[in-house]
Amino acid sequence: MVVPQSWAVWCVSAVVISLVSIAVRWCFHRSRYFQLGERVPGPAGVPLLGNTLQLVARREDILRYFKELRDRYGAVVRLWIGPILCVCVTDPKDIAVILSSSKTLNKPMFYKTLKVLFGDSLLTAESEDWKRYRNILDPAFRNHIIDSYVSTFHEKSQRLADLLEEHSAGEPINAADHIMPCALEMLSETSLSVPMDIQGKNHIHSAVENFPKVAEMASFVFFTPWLWFRWTFKCHRIYYNMIALVTPIRNFVTRIVNEKLDSYLHLKNKDTHNQKDINKPKKLGFLDQIVSTLVENPELLNEEELKDQTMFVIGAGTDTTAYTVATTLMLLGLHQDVQRKVLQEQEIIFGEDMSRSVTANDLKEMVYLEQVINETMRLYPVVPLVARRADEDVRVNSYTFPAGTIFVFPIYLVHRESDYFPNPDAFDPDRFSSENSASRPASSFIPFTYGRKTCIGKRYAYIAMKTMLSVLLRRYEVLECGSREYMECFGYNFFLKFQTGHKVKLGPRMK
Repeated sequence: MVVPQSWAVWCVSAVVISLVSIAVRWCFHRSRYFQLGERVPGPAGVPLLGNTLQLVARREDILRYFKELRDRYGAVVRLWIGPILCVCVTDPKDIAVILSSSKTLNKPMFYKTLKVLFGDSLLTAESEDWKRYRNILDPAFRNHIIDSYVSTFHEKSQRLADLLEEHSAGEPINAADHIMPCALEMLSETSLSVPMDIQGKNHIHSAVENFPKVAEMASFVFFTPWLWFRWTFKCHRIYYNMIALVTPIRNFVTRIVNEKLDSYLHLKNKDTHNQKDINKPKKLGFLDQIVSTLVENPELLNEEELKDQTMFVIGAGTDTTAYTVATTLMLLGLHQDVQRKVLQEQEIIFGEDMSRSVTANDLKEMVYLEQVINETMRLYPVVPLVARRADEDVRVNSYTFPAGTIFVFPIYLVHRESDYFPNPDAFDPDRFSSENSASRPASSFIPFTYGRKTCIGKRYAYIAMKTMLSVLLRRYEVLECGSREYMECFGYNFFLKFQTGHKVKLGPRMK
């Protein structure tokens, strides 16, 4: 049957009119969103795509792109990613308002990429689930529990120092390659309460190799807006590559979680005496805590969520620690005066026995070493930018940011705001003395973010980093290697990574 031409025209016209009607209605409802967004200064875009092509073109050096925008438009800059309002914020006072708000607890849609690795964990969960997970995990990160890890941290740091002996003749090494396995073993034997047998070390090797690769792929997706949607992401080969890299780590996590559950249930089914003992586990690691929650309160947590939290703790507790320690060694090699002051503090603490084990009390006395670590994280934050989503309108100064706005906080730039850090490119640990820190807002230094979602493992990280650095610096002298100009050659792949690695030279510490 042939459809009359007039009917075909009528059908096409009806479809066009319907689509135009839908578009007009959508634009009417979105007009306030666009009007509020256009009040914020920012670069011109192109129809429909906005600034998307600019963002994609600069994703390899995204931090420098944001710096150019800040220098040109100020501390609050607007970008249009298609119809999505994206606002880059670098003023610490504005950051304090936004990150303290209950309206900005959730992450933008592109963070869902990380669910391939971390599932529904603290990093990726929506606010209600995040609160539930945080309440479950908080007891596992209390001060007395973290302090109980110090002896293990020292043991693993000493093992690292022994392994570096063959590299102590002054030849350059990539410090992160050696420190990463140490950081993973620390976490495994403390937070996970899992000894590193041969099988465990093989999976540790997989994690060392695969986590950075997955992070690099995730950063590619972050700045490729057409991959923000689940169906486009899952149709792209990068999704399958990420799955292949994550699978061996996930299998390792599944094995240790199943072993923990079996062990817990075995003890739970014993007599009354053992039933009492189960409430007082000898090892108080994070995994013990959430396994007991799963068994005793299954309505709060299921087994898949338990595995997701474990994956997150492994990822968040290793790369950040290892890269910061490696970067600190690089800077100490370039600033011998600072290294001497660190060593003087160590000599005061350890006296004549410079090879003895570190204790929790020793770490509290390492005030200057902590200043050095802070200055390292100020200049080179391992996670150099984070983002949040506004679920309701947010008012900041003269701007109203509508619901749906994506806020991007380039931590690398926030930490180099000259109003709070004069001569911001200089390496000066005295910035973090108690006297100098008192006059700055807390939101000017946010390596562990800020507000309600401050990193749960912050204290763990400081204790682990100070222990490693104390052991290494008492045994080895860090020699000059490279330059600060070399250190400014970096890229973004979720983490801030130096283009040719974390090059360090070590020599034996003279007695």
